[in-house]
Amino acid sequence: MAIGTATDAKVDALRAQLPAVQTTGYFNTGSNGPIPIVAYEAADAVARRELEQGRIVPGAYTDNRDRNRRFAAMAAAIFGADGDEIALTHSATEGLGTALMGMTWNPGDEIITTFEEHPGLLLPLALLARRFGVVTRYADIGDGSSGVVEALGSRITSRTRVIAVSHVLWSTGAVLPLREISELARQHEVMVVVDGAQSAGQVPVDLHALNVDAYAMAGQKWLCGPEATGLLYVRRDSFADIAPTFARYGQFEPSGYFIPAQGAMRYEIGEFYSPAVAAQEAALRWLRDEVDLAWAFDRIATLGAEFRRRLTSIDGVKVATPSEPMAGLVNFTIAGLSPQDVTSQLYERGYTIRYVETAPCTVSARASIGWWNTEEEVAGLAAAVADLVDRGTGEGG
Repeated sequence: MAIGTATDAKVDALRAQLPAVQTTGYFNTGSNGPIPIVAYEAADAVARRELEQGRIVPGAYTDNRDRNRRFAAMAAAIFGADGDEIALTHSATEGLGTALMGMTWNPGDEIITTFEEHPGLLLPLALLARRFGVVTRYADIGDGSSGVVEALGSRITSRTRVIAVSHVLWSTGAVLPLREISELARQHEVMVVVDGAQSAGQVPVDLHALNVDAYAMAGQKWLCGPEATGLLYVRRDSFADIAPTFARYGQFEPSGYFIPAQGAMRYEIGEFYSPAVAAQEAALRWLRDEVDLAWAFDRIATLGAEFRRRLTSIDGVKVATPSEPMAGLVNFTIAGLSPQDVTSQLYERGYTIRYVETAPCTVSARASIGWWNTEEEVAGLAAAVADLVDRGTGEGG
């Protein structure tokens, strides 16, 4: 797999801005991505200013509001939305809860999802069941490689209100056909709520083209931001169907009537830590301007496919991730070793991955292949997996 000299030089230069990837084989962006120096410096500058000058100097409220809307507008332009359709959140889970809890539910209403979803989506669905009597119907989509739309469609009934799925499955790495899922939903007058925690920053996202109603993104993963950052897209036509769950100062018009603020800002919950927002804004700008997201998506897909290819050639390794459609998440198991053992033993060898072990999802070890990974690191991780197979269960039990 040859990637030209110019690309090698670009990767080296960008890796220099990510100190964490120089201390370990960094293959766990599906949990937390590496933070670029520009994000750290932006957070540090804001934290220092607040320390030295105070946090509530004249104009602070207006400046913070303007900053948040500026950030939302930048994110909207990157992800194919309008600025007033993006709300800031503290996590993808918060965004999913905000969208789902903002709908009006009746006992017996149904939501369709899959067996491979993250708890960040499944737990809000469980809360809806407990609080309102909403029924969750599961579609068996296998590894997500084929028949997804048909499986979801087979679960639709006259009581179905929402299809709630991930764009990229955390447990198999499959990229689901969201556009086709949305077309199915429109045919049945059903809304689409998407867990985008593993997609934004890993695969192309054009929200208007995808035609979904709500899409929740995580800042700390593929967008290389700090914890407590995220974004929620709500389609303008869906504002009337998704009400704000919380009422707070600044979120509603000061008219004496209970009128939500214009646009998706109405969905923002609580206060935002200014250094974190500054860091996420700087990281996203860096990804757009210096990294080039289109280049990053292509490199992630190329390296992800290469790592998967190497794993499939190792006897004793079972790859859970389909060859198509996939990006950078590669889930696998090793005969005789638990996913926890695989993760800990690879860490001892200088490679940081994670394991997925939450029912009802596929149980596996998972490597997140990032654009910053080198070809040598990808080959080295595959070789380390092969070494674990050769050694059997002697080290991990």
